Amino acid sequence: MDKIDGMRTFVAAVEAGSFAAASERLGISGKLVSKYIATLEADLRMNLLHRTTRSMSLTHDGRIYLEGCRRVLNELDLMDMSLEASSGLKGTLRVAAPLTFGETVVATAILEFMDLHPEVTVELELSDEYVDLAEDGFDLAVRIGTLKDSSLVARKLGEARLLVVAAPSYIERHGAPAHPDELSSHICIRDANNPDPNRWPFLIEGKQIQVSVTGPFLSNSPPACLIPARAGKGIFICPDVFLADDLAQGRLVQLLAGFPSRMIAIQTVQLPSAFRKPKVAAFINVLRKHMKT
Repeated sequence: MDKIDGMRTFVAAVEAGSFAAASERLGISGKLVSKYIATLEADLRMNLLHRTTRSMSLTHDGRIYLEGCRRVLNELDLMDMSLEASSGLKGTLRVAAPLTFGETVVATAILEFMDLHPEVTVELELSDEYVDLAEDGFDLAVRIGTLKDSSLVARKLGEARLLVVAAPSYIERHGAPAHPDELSSHICIRDANNPDPNRWPFLIEGKQIQVSVTGPFLSNSPPACLIPARAGKGIFICPDVFLADDLAQGRLVQLLAGFPSRMIAIQTVQLPSAFRKPKVAAFINVLRKHMKT
């Protein structure tokens, strides 16, 4: 066994949380993962991991050795990356993103990225569930809202503001609310992605207020909700990243502009080991540009 292979396997097992997850991440068998780590421990004459049938944790020596492994592997990766950057980006980039945002903004950014870097294959997986980057082998993920995992490296792409919109035809028939409190007497289209789709947040006189809304249509997809909104079937609250064309073309108009709703952070997250990969950094730059437009 090459010692570098053993170090990479050890780090992968710790980051992924199990030998089985490390084997999937590295593309080798579980038996080989176990063999590499056992050989590494034998060479070092120390136990790096406490292992039971159900759990795995670092020993005191393992915690110290882990940091040393990361420093060594980081230096090797930096050398590889400098060669990669000088010869052009290649390989596979695996990206995870929320369903709707991925279908629109992320997918559009990928088109430009592929034109700029034709030798990189991009794999995009869309899900509103948070993926495990280490276990599932993703280079980065796009996440909207508050982050919970502090072990990941986060980079802010921008923010989306929730806007209240309706079609001119709806306003002609039902009028436009002058205050958020009036929404209770209007037909509202509800987005199930919101923490509470039946209560919309507004800043009123310096205080965050939740306004109750009702309506016959509920979906976990903003583009699906925009279809009845454009048809004049109700008022909708939606992240502004999905509204630029509709507002510019007059299909929808903004309501209650004097009562701002909440801002939503949009970020990329990566494992520390993926932080400096040139293809990851290049894709984030393209994605950030698309966020601005």
